Amino acid sequence: MQIAVDVISALCLTVMSVECFRVLQSASYRPQRGYFKIYKSVYFLLLVAVQLAATLLYVYVDCYYYINLALYAVLAVAVCVVKRKCPLKLTKRIWRMLAVEAVVLIALCVLLDSSFFVWLIPMFTLVSWVICLPIDAAVARHYLKLACDKLCKSGVTVVAITGSYGKTSVKDMLSALLMDSITPTGSCNTPLGIAAYINRTDLTTAKYLILEFGARRRGDIAQLCKLYKPQYGIVTGVCAQHLSTFKSLDIIVATKRELVEHIPADGFCVLNGADEIVSKYVAAGSCAKYLSYDGLQIAVSSVDLQGTHLEVKIENEIADVTLPQISDYVRDTFAMCLQTVLRLNQSLKDTLACVSRVKQTPHRMELVKGANCYILDDSYNGSIVGVTSCTKTLAQFSCCKVVITQGLVECGKERQAMNVQCGKLLGSVCSVAVVLGRNAKSLAEGLKHTSCTVIYAKDLKQAVSLATQHVNGGILLFQNDLPDTVNI
Repeated sequence: MQIAVDVISALCLTVMSVECFRVLQSASYRPQRGYFKIYKSVYFLLLVAVQLAATLLYVYVDCYYYINLALYAVLAVAVCVVKRKCPLKLTKRIWRMLAVEAVVLIALCVLLDSSFFVWLIPMFTLVSWVICLPIDAAVARHYLKLACDKLCKSGVTVVAITGSYGKTSVKDMLSALLMDSITPTGSCNTPLGIAAYINRTDLTTAKYLILEFGARRRGDIAQLCKLYKPQYGIVTGVCAQHLSTFKSLDIIVATKRELVEHIPADGFCVLNGADEIVSKYVAAGSCAKYLSYDGLQIAVSSVDLQGTHLEVKIENEIADVTLPQISDYVRDTFAMCLQTVLRLNQSLKDTLACVSRVKQTPHRMELVKGANCYILDDSYNGSIVGVTSCTKTLAQFSCCKVVITQGLVECGKERQAMNVQCGKLLGSVCSVAVVLGRNAKSLAEGLKHTSCTVIYAKDLKQAVSLATQHVNGGILLFQNDLPDTVNI
C-alpha cells in the first residue's frame, strides 16, 4: 500500500510540474532565456506552501502520507485547470521529459519520502531536460535534415522576412499578394518550427515559400539562412526589442543584417525605407537591395473603422487600394510587399487583383467589432516602435479610447524606462488606462504626465471588467506582450 501511495504521489508531483514545462517551452527550451523567473512566481509560492505543510504533517501526523497525497492531487488539478494565454503544447519532446521526470520522482519517492520534493519540482524539470538533451538533439537533427532535403528537392524558391517588428504582418500580406506562394500560419519562425511546417506540407503546389526568420541571439538568422537558403528577402525594421537576450541594439542591428549578407548575388533584398537603421543595409552583402519606396508613390487617402484607403502611383499607373488594416504602418507594409512582388515580375494588375485576399493579422492591430465597442487587439506588440505606431493610429479617431496594458517585456535593463515611455505614449491618446502586471508602476509613472485616468487591475479578467465600464462604445485597445509567459 505504501509503495502505491508513493507512486501516485510521484505522479501528482509530475503533473504539478506541467507549469514548469510550460515556462521552459516558452523559453524555447533554453533555461537562460527566462526559465528561472519561475522562482519569483505565485506558482512557486504555492509549491513552497505545500512543501511547508507536507513537512509539518511528516513531523506531527502519523498517517501524513495520505493527507500529503490529497494536497498534491489538489495542486496538480489546479495547475491543469488554470488557463494560460500561452498554454503548454504537449509535443513528443514534452512527453519524453514528463516520462523521465516521472521515473526520477517515483524512484525518489519510493526510496526516500515524497514530503521533501515539492519545492524542488522546478529543478527536477531541469534534470529531465538535461537527461533528454542528447535524444532531443538527435531528433532535431533528423527533422531538420528531412526538411532541408525536402526543400532542396522541391525546387520551391524561399522568400525570407526578418526584423524586430512587423514580420508576421508582412509575411501574411505578401502571401496574399504573391501568386503561387505558400506560408506557415502565425509566428512560425524558428528552425524546428519551420522544419515541422515543411515536413507536413506539399511544397510542389507553389513556386514561392514565404518564411519568417526570428532571432533572439546573434547568429540565429545566419543559422536559418544556412538551413533554408532564401533567394530573396525583406527586412521590416530594427529596434530595441528582446534586449534581455540580445543585450544591446548594436547586436540586434548586426543580427538582422545577417539576412542581407546571406542572400545570394543573383537574389535581392527589399529594405523598409521608412526605417533609418534598415535603410543603411544597402551597403551589406552582395545581393541587389531595393528600398521599399523605390519607384513607388503610396499615399494614405483616408482611414476609418473599415480600413485604410491608399493611392498607389507607379510610373504612369494610378490605382486606389483599400486594405482591412487600420495600423499606421500598413502603408509601409504594403510598400515592402508591392516592391517585392513587382521585383519578382508579377504585374501590378495581377497584384491589385489579389488585394481582396489580404486579411488582418491576428493580434497585430486587429480591429474587431464587439458588442458595445470596437476591440483593437495589439496583444502581440512587443516593441516601443509598435506602441508609437499604435498611438498614431488611435490619434486619428475622435471616439473614447481605453487601453488595457501590461507594458513591454524583454527590454533587459531598459524595461523601466521603456515602460515609462510606453505609458506616456498611451496616455497621449487614451482617456482611461487599465494597468496590471510587473510593469504597472512604470506605466503609471508615464501616464501621470498625461490627462489619462489610471486604474490598477490584479488580473486580465478584472482589467476587462473595469475597462468596459469606461469605453462607452469607443475603442478598447489590448496592448501587451504575452504577459503570462513572463509574469507567471
